[in-house]
Amino acid sequence: MAKKKKDLWWYIKKEYGLSAMKRKFTKETGIPTTQAGLERTIGKTLLAWIFGSGKKSKQEEDEE
Repeated sequence: MAKKKKDLWWYIKKEYGLSAMKRKFTKETGIPTTQAGLERTIGKTLLAWIFGSGKKSKQEEDEE
């Protein structure tokens, strides 16, 4: 198996710890930083907005 050559971007990310910063940001805020994660979140939000979330808040349940 051939060893994959590491490019300049890999060294920059490793030197400045960009991947660790992204993971820390995601864990603290809950906002995904990957393209797939962002698309999934935006899609879920749009569908909930269009069709309604279907979930009631705890306060609304107590009022009924």
